[in-house]
Amino acid sequence: METQSDIKEKLLQAAKSLLKEQIVSLERELKELQHSSEAEEKSSAGDKFETHQEMLNQNRSILEKRKISSKAMLNQLNAVPVKETKTVEEGSLLKVPMGNIWVSVPFGKLDVEGVAYQLVSPDSPLIQAIWGQTEGSTANFRDKSFTIETLI
Repeated sequence: METQSDIKEKLLQAAKSLLKEQIVSLERELKELQHSSEAEEKSSAGDKFETHQEMLNQNRSILEKRKISSKAMLNQLNAVPVKETKTVEEGSLLKVPMGNIWVSVPFGKLDVEGVAYQLVSPDSPLIQAIWGQTEGSTANFRDKSFTIETLI
């Protein structure tokens, strides 16, 4: 039988894999921009060239920021504990009426074996509202009361 730590490990591996793919994709886009810039240098002159170069620089800057962000998230993810928890804390996997949540990084929705999980930061407003709570606890968030159904 699959343990809850196995689910966390699968979430961890799936998220790491997607982040690594994202980083590779961003690096590929950056290389394509570089090639485009070099090709443009050989064939253009004047204002059109400068406008094109500025657009390429802006795109490069955006891609670099996304790559840095993805690498930072991957580093944060590597530090998330994959152990059973008794209270809501980093590494907790919980089921609430809104769905399944893994307190890890602000990644968003991830499906593992047909089950949807929301990967959220420990700093998210919802997690801050229930931080330290235990399974079966009733919590309030944005004027709504709910129960932490399962906590792993």
